[in-house]
Amino acid sequence: MSLPIPVTFHHCGITVSNLEESIAWYSKVFGLKPGVALEVSGPSGERVLRLPPHTHRAVLLPVGDFAIELLEFDPVRRPMDMRQDDIGYVYICFVVDDLEDVYARLVAEGIDFHTEPLTAEEGQIADSKFCVMRDPDGKTIELVERGAGMYVSELHKAAEQGVDLSDPIVMDG
Repeated sequence: MSLPIPVTFHHCGITVSNLEESIAWYSKVFGLKPGVALEVSGPSGERVLRLPPHTHRAVLLPVGDFAIELLEFDPVRRPMDMRQDDIGYVYICFVVDDLEDVYARLVAEGIDFHTEPLTAEEGQIADSKFCVMRDPDGKTIELVERGAGMYVSELHKAAEQGVDLSDPIVMDG
């Protein structure tokens, strides 16, 4: 086998403090419902995750051609700081069609946002709108309304041409 190995994306896992509460929140806010539910315990689960004895419950919430896996562990080790500058922190980003409308509707429902939608003005991400919200555990979720250059097909084209890391798009507003 030669490298690199071709891949496509399947799911992203998010550890939560209360599985039922998180399922209810993702269902209410985004209309996502479990496609499978799991309970894992015993030696194979410990070996796969390299964790001490535990039980974890999980659900996979399908989103288009992707899924979000919500996981709840017993026992709980410790809460995370929930800061994006923590090494290993992972967040998800959902595409929406009208970010201003989505933002207004979610704010009216009491969803915690860091800022109102912001619009990128430079380079490939120009005309894209972004904002960040929090789930019940304080995990960040980004929402984006894509400008022309933010479609994954356009990111593939740019990647094939090569991106100069020494000349990034500067967002300092």
